[in-house]
Amino acid sequence: MRSKELVRELLEIVARCGVEVRHEQGRFRGGYCLLRRRPVIVLNRALPPEQLQYILAEALQHLPLEQVPMKPAVRAWLEAFRQPPHGKQGSNVSSVAVDRHERG
Repeated sequence: MRSKELVRELLEIVARCGVEVRHEQGRFRGGYCLLRRRPVIVLNRALPPEQLQYILAEALQHLPLEQVPMKPAVRAWLEAFRQPPHGKQGSNVSSVAVDRHERG
């Protein structure tokens, strides 16, 4: 699964969770925040899918995903992302990992 496809899948998961996504312009990276006590994910529209996938994965860590339907390969990618390498937050997983899982 390519980064663009992964971003599309992650955005669908966010929608299933009922969280608003805002695509904005500016000098920021993006991420999860509360706006008027409502969860919002803000994405910088200038960023490529290769960066957006990690921003979305970080944001999804704030949401309960156990019961949210998603493709097994996407769930595996998110779980791999949540495993911090050497004590750091977020791993260096790639969309290649999704490809490998789907072929499994």
